Amino acid sequence: METKQIIEQYEDRLIAAMKSSNVDELKTLLADSLVFTNQNGHLVTKADDIAIHEGGKLEIYSIETSARLIYTYDDVAVVSVVQDLGGAVDGHTYAGIYRYTRIWKQFADGWKVIAGHTSQIIN
Repeated sequence: METKQIIEQYEDRLIAAMKSSNVDELKTLLADSLVFTNQNGHLVTKADDIAIHEGGKLEIYSIETSARLIYTYDDVAVVSVVQDLGGAVDGHTYAGIYRYTRIWKQFADGWKVIAGHTSQIIN
């Protein structure tokens, strides 16, 4: 299987884990040293991401993915994707269209997200 197809599968696993708050899967897919910049410019670590899912503070109603681009470089892959999201954080609903960039790196135990960034396109 080509690396691009593998990354597509990992992206699908990540989205499914986010929607269901599958903490075990998120722990597998996110690197311990994850650096993610959200749409407000705040840094989010793996621990931060896991905590919001474990605490039940994040509920994702829907994620629709489009315009996915994947570029591979040996043991690193760059993904750019548009996602139409709807959900709630701490009981406050949100909806919008976002562009995500995720950097995946291959480790001995599989591919993991090492960095990411999101910008809101439409709210």
